[in-house]
Amino acid sequence: STVALTLAVPAGATGIGDEGCTPGYWKNHTDSWIEDASGLPSYFPTEEFGNVFSVSYGDVTLLEALQGGGGPGISGAKQILARAAVAALLNAAHDELSYPLRRYQDTPSGPAIIPAVQDVWDSGDRAAILELATFFDGLNNLGCPLN
Repeated sequence: STVALTLAVPAGATGIGDEGCTPGYWKNHTDSWIEDASGLPSYFPTEEFGNVFSVSYGDVTLLEALQGGGGPGISGAKQILARAAVAALLNAAHDELSYPLRRYQDTPSGPAIIPAVQDVWDSGDRAAILELATFFDGLNNLGCPLN
């Protein structure tokens, strides 16, 4: 018989459920960017999106990504995905939220957030980028119990 090994990612949020806060919530409540009882933020508004997600996106910060809109072409699709992905990341990192996705590991609800973004980011496939953004957006609108 085979034994499956799972590497535990240290950190916080473990509840898998049906809560999610919108990009607008996270944009307007940077004080909620905490992970655990230590009260320390998992991520800072000034951190660069590209560094957190390990993709190339200039010097756009996490907060700027949340403020982004969208537009035509691949760059517009990336703005839309960046906005939804940052909200998904913050939802998954927050200990008081029961978000259906995790940052680094797949769940029954869907793929791990960071690898999923990496998979489509440089694909040049606007439809695939928008499909992932739409998926995240649906989960980010499940309902926010914070504040």
